[in-house]
Amino acid sequence: MKHPLVYLLPVAGLVSSPATSADLPNMEEGLWEVTTMVEISGPAKKQREYTLKHCITKKDIEQGKGKLHQPNLHHKDCQVKNYKVEGKRASWNIACTGDNPVVGTGSVTYSGSSFEGTNKTIIGKQGQEKEVTETFSGKRLGPCPQ
Repeated sequence: MKHPLVYLLPVAGLVSSPATSADLPNMEEGLWEVTTMVEISGPAKKQREYTLKHCITKKDIEQGKGKLHQPNLHHKDCQVKNYKVEGKRASWNIACTGDNPVVGTGSVTYSGSSFEGTNKTIIGKQGQEKEVTETFSGKRLGPCPQ
């Protein structure tokens, strides 16, 4: 099923206004490895896992590009809403309109050099929905390569 949510990618296409320190995730700059397990419901249940690496700078974190867990929402009809950080935990809602609407929620817990979280979405029109559950974790591998 083609849909506007292209699973989780290491850096979101979301650039928002600069965040306050209270809104910043508890994560260190450096080279990160993110592993995501994607499960799609249905008669032909699908499951796949992939791992990506990406260098995250302090500036990326401050500008909101350090939200490694957020979906790649390059689709014009998608929004992440209600993104909030409370202590070590961040949470959000996802909404996409169009031919394959998407609604969902997600959360992540940061520990400075690692994070773990889930993203649950329902994709498709009524009667044709598929549930997508993404479980992800990230770990800092060290400084970014020069």
